[in-house]
Amino acid sequence: MGGADEDGLVAGRYRPVRLLGRGGMGVVHEAEDTRLDRRVAVKMLTAVEGLPGTSEAWDRFQREARALARIDHPGVVTLYDSGVHDGTPYLVMQVLDGVTLADLVADGEPLPAEVACTVAFGVTEALEAAHQAGVLHRDVKPTNVGITRSGRVVLQDFGLARLAGEVAITRTGALVGTPQFMAPEAMRGALPERAADWYGLGTCLYLMITGELPFGPTVDYGAIMELALGEGVPRLSGTRWDCPEELCRLVDDLCRQNPVLRRRDPATIRGTLLPMSYGGTERLAEIVGGRVRDDAVRDAHAVPPVPAPVSRAATVEEAPEYLWDEAAVLPAQREVPGDPFRPVTLSDATRRIVLGSMTPQSALSRQREAVNLVLRGRLEEAAQMLSVVVPVCLSTLGPDHPTTLTSRYWHAVCLARLDARRDALKLFADVNRRVARRTDGPDD
Repeated sequence: MGGADEDGLVAGRYRPVRLLGRGGMGVVHEAEDTRLDRRVAVKMLTAVEGLPGTSEAWDRFQREARALARIDHPGVVTLYDSGVHDGTPYLVMQVLDGVTLADLVADGEPLPAEVACTVAFGVTEALEAAHQAGVLHRDVKPTNVGITRSGRVVLQDFGLARLAGEVAITRTGALVGTPQFMAPEAMRGALPERAADWYGLGTCLYLMITGELPFGPTVDYGAIMELALGEGVPRLSGTRWDCPEELCRLVDDLCRQNPVLRRRDPATIRGTLLPMSYGGTERLAEIVGGRVRDDAVRDAHAVPPVPAPVSRAATVEEAPEYLWDEAAVLPAQREVPGDPFRPVTLSDATRRIVLGSMTPQSALSRQREAVNLVLRGRLEEAAQMLSVVVPVCLSTLGPDHPTTLTSRYWHAVCLARLDARRDALKLFADVNRRVARRTDGPDD
């Protein structure tokens, strides 16, 4: 993790575990708070690294962090701590178990209307709470809308937040935000106001309803800005989209180019969304649970690549407790040319990197970590870790080794608890068959 101490800690306290995301302002890792023994998300704001602790910019950063900490709402990610580490500002936040809205729309299919309205309703409440605290989000987009397995919507990544009326902490002349979801006035260089956040909500709703990005799949910033400042977001009212007309009108109003004409009263926005969101939370929870389950099953059945040779010295010493660096994320998300919100699974590349440095001893250590995660109910993390550990065991220890069998057993437990019962039963059956063969074999 960039900026970590020699002992691997950020600010002498936070130990990185795995990469959660990367954006224009910085990089976010899940980390262990070694003082309070809890999971957190640490965002290093690398876009403004080199910030001296006594500068005016540092004072503004501190004021922004304090403003974020004032927001007490279940729909806004909680800020725990902030500071500067080796000249790079960092924020320490609540880490969420679930997926992002970008994950849910990655296949290009529209979401059910009640689900889209439920997500938008949650974002509306979160934005209202932030605005009442004097905080603008400035980057409302699908990757910044988190959804837990219970269907709770949480607006996250306020790394671009700016206190209303203050100068943003950005590089001079930098384009801050994502053009597909950026308000036209921000593109023109004006200081965005609350209306810009509501525009972001409108473009997210457009994506949920249509399954398409507002300005098509192009990643050409110039082309996107030309469309945004020209024709604007295509209107939904009276078009082919199978969507309640009132919801289409709301999207059109939120996406108006002129911020003065844009709908921006949270009470009226909620009033439009609420009647159409009936049953949406339950359906949303089902979709999120299915996505998490599918990811776990995919990782369980991934074909393990051939590992790199391991030196004799490496098989003697126990590996560090954490080997999960920026490359070792399963699955990882990044924007793809031609489809900025389709997730790319780096499973094969990741496994090659991890397998090349993981020894049988460190695999056993990871297995123990994974079992602890299962026992603590952190099933997605455990499944991801075991999807790397199992191939190591298979290739270095063999399919009938006790460590391999134990790892596969706990992987099956994860799948079963994530409701992938059919795949779990197959894995349990294979493990039981191999255990029986070991027990009955002449060599045991």
